Amino acid sequence: MAQINPMPINPHSTNQPSVGQSPSGLFRMSAWEGEFERANTQLPRWYWNRDQRRRRYARWVEAEAETLAMRLSGLLRPGAPADTAGAARVLVESLARDIDWARRLEDSDRDNDARDAHDGPFAHAA
Repeated sequence: MAQINPMPINPHSTNQPSVGQSPSGLFRMSAWEGEFERANTQLPRWYWNRDQRRRRYARWVEAEAETLAMRLSGLLRPGAPADTAGAARVLVESLARDIDWARRLEDSDRDNDARDAHDGPFAHAA
């Protein structure tokens, strides 16, 4: 089975996966936005706020990756061919990294919101 090294995620770093897609590349923000826009004739107010939209995208990545990982893990049985089981495990590990990345992305947005709220409306004036 391939060795996969976990990668620390900093959503603001240019050397790591962009905020626009998960580390696996399976979940892209543009795909989520397109799906969301097609499903909603009237877009909610939060959609126009970049930080809130990114936070909801992170929640979507987390939920989708968790669902896929659980379904795939549930299909793994002792009698499964080794090459199939190995590939499935690699994908589950990749989905786990996507879940961690989404949680960190959401947490970093919350930290930024808290810092902005603490600074107050006049913190950047002067």
